Amino acid sequence: MKLDGNLLSTLVGLMEEDRETMVPTRLSILVYLYFTQNATFPVLQKKLGLTSGNLSSHLRKLEELGLIRISKRFVDLKPTTFAVITIEGAERVKSQMIRLRELVSLVIEKEPSESGKQT
Repeated sequence: MKLDGNLLSTLVGLMEEDRETMVPTRLSILVYLYFTQNATFPVLQKKLGLTSGNLSSHLRKLEELGLIRISKRFVDLKPTTFAVITIEGAERVKSQMIRLRELVSLVIEKEPSESGKQT
C-alpha cells in the first residue's frame, strides 16, 4: 500500500511536535503510568523489560519535562523509588492517544492502492 503524503505528513507532524515523549520507551512509561497513576521502579523495569540504567535515564528526562514526579521513600524498611504521573503528563498522554487514534482511523479508512505496489 502506498502511503499518501497526507497520512505521512500527519505521522511526521505528530512525531515532530513531541520528540521527547514520542520515543517508544518514554511513551510506554507514560501510558503505563496513565493507567496505574504510579509505579515503583522495579515494577516499571519488569513490566517494560528495561535495564535499570535505561529506565533511570528515561525517568529522569520525563521528570525534567514535568510529566512525572520521582519520589523515594521506605517501604517495609527498604528504600523504594516511585514514579507518579503528573496532571500535565496525563493530559499529554491523552492528547497523544487521541491524535494516534485519528491517524489510525485515517489509515483504516484509506483504500489500498489498486496496484498493491509499495513506494
